[in-house]
Amino acid sequence: MESLRAKAEVRKNEETINALRLEVGRLERDLQMRMNDRQTRLQRLRLYVTQLEGQIAVTRATIERLEYEIERRYIRAPVAGRLGEVATLPVGTWVREGARLGAVVPPGTLKVMADFLPSAAIGRIQAGQPARLRLEGFPWTQYGAISATVASVANEVRDGLVRVELALRPHSASPIPLQHGLPGTVEVKVDSVSPAVLVLRTAGQLLAVPGTSHEFQDGRGADR
Repeated sequence: MESLRAKAEVRKNEETINALRLEVGRLERDLQMRMNDRQTRLQRLRLYVTQLEGQIAVTRATIERLEYEIERRYIRAPVAGRLGEVATLPVGTWVREGARLGAVVPPGTLKVMADFLPSAAIGRIQAGQPARLRLEGFPWTQYGAISATVASVANEVRDGLVRVELALRPHSASPIPLQHGLPGTVEVKVDSVSPAVLVLRTAGQLLAVPGTSHEFQDGRGADR
């Protein structure tokens, strides 16, 4: 009887061990499945993150492109000041890039901008030379001329003319209301010669090309 009970106890323990082994195997399989599921989910999450990062990069590039396009369509003045000239454009007019829509007059002293022919300006008009300005609408016989000094001469020819900038030296008692946009004529003193030299120079020019010599070079200008 004792032997039978011992054998029965051994069989019972063996069955318990087999059951535990089966349970351990099941748990190991479940654990492996969970690990595989977690790994698969982790891979999916990593792929989703990569896709989102790509979408973010594309969206940022689109935003930068749109901001650039918006920036190109802003109309800005190069300097601060008040409008001196404005282009007359009807509603709906297409404005091409770089088109001039007006002129801004910056705060500060007035200047004279005059255009001269290259033959009259290059090599002859230089900074520091005295000049005088006669404004249209203000007869010089009544209002007189305004003194000026050549400030700078452009180094290149544009539209067949050379731009010359002059600094005004208006008389305090001048009745002319100086302001931007006044058209007039600029005369720059380029040389001082005696009458004999002037006669000889004029004679030489007459032999070469029909025309006369002038002590002053004329150019069209306007206060700015």
